[in-house]
Amino acid sequence: MAGRRSISLRTKLASALLQMLRPDDAGKLVPIIPYEDAKLMSDEQIISLFHFDHGILHAHEGPDEAWNLTPRPILEHRTKTAKIDTPRAAKVVRHQRANDDAVNRLLARDRGERPAPSKWPKRKMQSRGFDQSARRS
Repeated sequence: MAGRRSISLRTKLASALLQMLRPDDAGKLVPIIPYEDAKLMSDEQIISLFHFDHGILHAHEGPDEAWNLTPRPILEHRTKTAKIDTPRAAKVVRHQRANDDAVNRLLARDRGERPAPSKWPKRKMQSRGFDQSARRS
């Protein structure tokens, strides 16, 4: 009995991508690539229509591991990257810089150095409506 040739990983990946569904205008789940179109495409053509999105952003040290990757159609992936991932990564950088500045100010005080001036102006104390000197006597 002659054994069948094993199915390549490329063919298995293309097959898995063809199983992906998305809602149509009526809300019904339909394949991203219709069956009729898929029959006319090679494995490479099917795979080339997708990018792999990182759950933990690549910019934040997200690994290239299967559990951290989600296949998305190219246009959908580009839209998500531009509208969600890039602003989120920029926010993390802003917060990290602000945190580093605060830590450096605190450490400067511990080292006996004069801390850098704050970028925020000092507020003047508002009067509470009574004379502070009369209260001390």
